[in-house]
Amino acid sequence: MILYLLKRDFLDGDSRYFCPYCLRIEGLMAMFPEIRHSIEVRYVDFAKPRGELPDFLGEANQSCPNLVLTDGDRYGSEKYSVMAPTGTRHIDSTDNIIAYFIERFGLPQMH
Repeated sequence: MILYLLKRDFLDGDSRYFCPYCLRIEGLMAMFPEIRHSIEVRYVDFAKPRGELPDFLGEANQSCPNLVLTDGDRYGSEKYSVMAPTGTRHIDSTDNIIAYFIERFGLPQMH
């Protein structure tokens, strides 16, 4: 399982940004470090191609955050994941990544 996140400080044109969707996932991993210790996290540039994402998911699937289930993980992922044209399952919705982590790691529910 590889979680792709944008680097925390990136340029788009002449302005600096951070990704609020990646920030939500970072916050969850800070509160529940068992997630970060159980997955591989890769930080990618805003500019495309974004690391190995196109290799796993194709050119059209480079959004971040993106959880790539490289090992064919099916532990609850069917509800949240989609199949890329390459045949690799992934979760590219922030809310679905969080829901998957809650189930996968037995975390408390959101209130």
